[in-house]
Amino acid sequence: MTVFTLLISLLVCHFLADFCLTTSQMIEAKATGKHLQHIVLHAAVHAVMMGVVLLVFGVSSAVVVWLFAFELITHLAIDYGKGFLGRKFMALGDNTTKPFWVLYGFDQLLHLMVVVAIVYFALS
Repeated sequence: MTVFTLLISLLVCHFLADFCLTTSQMIEAKATGKHLQHIVLHAAVHAVMMGVVLLVFGVSSAVVVWLFAFELITHLAIDYGKGFLGRKFMALGDNTTKPFWVLYGFDQLLHLMVVVAIVYFALS
């Protein structure tokens, strides 16, 4: 297993879970920070996909359990925080403004940093 292959695999999982497997209820919940159960389900989809990839790559199940929890909690916190800020500050919730896109980019940067951390801990 190479670091690069694992990283690319987890990034593909992130794309699929964040954009292809996200329901309209999840999108609304992420945008508003409301209906926490849909954000939890969205984070769980990420964590399950990431866990499966890690197991396929031969990461021990004990490590996978910890990284599953790490992904679930961080993804939930990042998406809830983005939605909360978008609801509280009009410009952050309006996709026609630059602040919206800066927040969106920061959200994705945080998610990618989590993926890099998962790769690091999976291979340690």
